[in-house]
Amino acid sequence: MATRQELQGDWNTVVGNVKEKYGEITDAELLQVEGNADQLIGLIQRKSGQAREQIEAYVDSLFRGGETTIDRVNDLARDYAQSTGRAINDGYQQVAQRARQTYDQTSIAVADRPLGSVMAALGVGLITGIAIGLSIGSPRRRQPTWHDRWRM
Repeated sequence: MATRQELQGDWNTVVGNVKEKYGEITDAELLQVEGNADQLIGLIQRKSGQAREQIEAYVDSLFRGGETTIDRVNDLARDYAQSTGRAINDGYQQVAQRARQTYDQTSIAVADRPLGSVMAALGVGLITGIAIGLSIGSPRRRQPTWHDRWRM
């Protein structure tokens, strides 16, 4: 909804547009509500019988050069998408930088202690292989077939 400053700054334009669209509103009535957006919307609502939301959208459009609520929502969505994209890009850059640092540290550690690094990798691989083998090789309970279920 339009602010009081917007309403007072563009009052002559607003009055002209309101009189053009709502001919049943008099100059005297407009003078009574001068500069008060809520009173202006209430006056238009009483005279026209339209829903308050429609009138608020119309008054807002007068101050935004015809920009509709959908335009404002689209602008907000575009701004949100851009800021989200920037945040994702920043996060990606941080992860990529951290991965580079970790790779460099690992390369230095392997170069300094090649035998210890090979033994550590062998140990991790062996433990992982045993864990996978045990999970695959564990005895499983036989599932009944349709024939077994039919006989029950």
